[in-house]
Amino acid sequence: MNKREMLIGQIERICHDRAALEQFIIANSNLPGPRGNLELAFAVADVYDNATVVREWTGITEDQAGVNDPRAFLPFCGAVCLGNLYTKQKKQAYITLLKQLAADGRWRMREAVAFGFQRIGEYDFGILERVFSGWIANAGNLERRAILAALAHPPNLNESTTPFCFRIADQVLRELDTTSDFDVLKKGLEFTISVFAAADSRSGFRFIEKWIGTDRVIDRILRENLKKKRLVRINPDRVAELLGRV
Repeated sequence: MNKREMLIGQIERICHDRAALEQFIIANSNLPGPRGNLELAFAVADVYDNATVVREWTGITEDQAGVNDPRAFLPFCGAVCLGNLYTKQKKQAYITLLKQLAADGRWRMREAVAFGFQRIGEYDFGILERVFSGWIANAGNLERRAILAALAHPPNLNESTTPFCFRIADQVLRELDTTSDFDVLKKGLEFTISVFAAADSRSGFRFIEKWIGTDRVIDRILRENLKKKRLVRINPDRVAELLGRV
């Protein structure tokens, strides 16, 4: 039995006692610390489907529980749970709430939103295509970063899904807004393009080559992607050639 299976068993034994479940999540959150207990969050999302409680968790604000507060792991788990709840109940309200949480001031919450959407993508990638196509036009930098991170999930990526990912990345690069929260978006762009490219290297290297030299900021973003081992392992010569041009 692996760690996640063990956690699922523990959660199933206490999931009908909200106080006990919340105490268990908080105590095992690994917060404060650099890395929250992702296996715990994923295990909670696997089995917990009390939508009322999940909504209440996601309503815990940054003022009530800052990014490193152990209690902040409750809304974190809640955001991941929203993805699973949507796959079971198909309620648009869960998508709407995830989109709202994508602009949360806590970086952990924005990561949880990406995890929630990734679960939806595992169920049906076409849902992400429909949601993100409508959302991207009016999305701010925090939200665009969440969209990119949600798409950069290797289990969901193949030659049939990466064209959409490259279209989204293309739109984000064309419409770069270097004002509010740009550093967050930039850090997202610096790794997500390489994840897309690793799933479809032919299209990925063409995408990178197309954007080389168009803008200094974009060149720096591309350089960071080209440094990623996931691309170097695929084609070190091509990576070296492209790095020499940025």
